[in-house]
Amino acid sequence: MKPVQIVILVFVSVAIAIGISFYGDTSKYVCFQEADEIAKSRPNLKLHVVTTLSKDKPSVYNPQVDPNYFEFYASDTTGLERRIVYRNAMPQDLDKTDKVVLIGYSRGDYFEAKDILKKCPSKYEKP
Repeated sequence: MKPVQIVILVFVSVAIAIGISFYGDTSKYVCFQEADEIAKSRPNLKLHVVTTLSKDKPSVYNPQVDPNYFEFYASDTTGLERRIVYRNAMPQDLDKTDKVVLIGYSRGDYFEAKDILKKCPSKYEKP
C-alpha cells in the first residue's frame, strides 16, 4: 500500500469512529408519554422534555432537611402533567420562567431531571 492510501484509510476510520460516538450520545426531544414508552426498553437513555411549569401545584424544596432534593410539577407540550424530581438545589429564578427543558429519565410515575434549562422570558419579549 502506498503511504497516501494508508493516510486516507486512517482518516476515514477516525471519521467513522467520531460519527458513531456522537450517535450514541445523542438524546431525543419527547413528551412524557413517549418518554415512558422509551424507558421500558432503554431506561438509561437521557431524554429532553420541553415543559411549562405548573405554578398552581406546590413545589417541595426544604434546604434545611435536604438541600439536594427539589420536587415540582410541569406539563409537556401535549398538556400531560408530571411530577418532576431534581436531585440538586432549586435553580435560581425558576419561578420567574415559564418554559423549561428537562433533561433526564422517565421513572414511572415521575420524571427524574438531571439538568434543567430555563428559558429567559425577558430575552424574547418586546420592550
